[in-house]
Amino acid sequence: MNAQHDLPPIILAANDYNRLLFTAMIRQKHSRRTPDFLLTELRRAEVCHPAALPEDVVSTNCRVIYRIDDEPKSRAHLLVHPDELIWPGAEVSVATPLGTALLGLRVGDRMPFQDDDGQTHEVFVEGIGLRFLDDGPLVTRNPGGITWA
Repeated sequence: MNAQHDLPPIILAANDYNRLLFTAMIRQKHSRRTPDFLLTELRRAEVCHPAALPEDVVSTNCRVIYRIDDEPKSRAHLLVHPDELIWPGAEVSVATPLGTALLGLRVGDRMPFQDDDGQTHEVFVEGIGLRFLDDGPLVTRNPGGITWA
């Protein structure tokens, strides 16, 4: 899986794509390595209307169940935009190498990524849990919980 054509295809909702492109460009000005990976993934993504995003695709604001390398136990985290990270133990930022690797994958896909130390790993998506829809002010996540207006 070293060549780009061997990577699994990724699908992103247009609202995620636009917001992440902006985030990556801002972060790139600060010379961080992760935005390069994020920008590379955004370039190869298929973009669709949010309502057309398949249910088995990892997006922001969804709980993803995954394994890294050959771990015996699954992990589960909510994938969030970096400025919305409020529960670090329960969430993973899409701006991290792991978060970028998960973004847009389908259940059953595997994706290589390099951690902050430069070690290569592979993430395997086992499932998609609860997905919070981005309906503007209708759903608000905060440290005390989730509020529906």
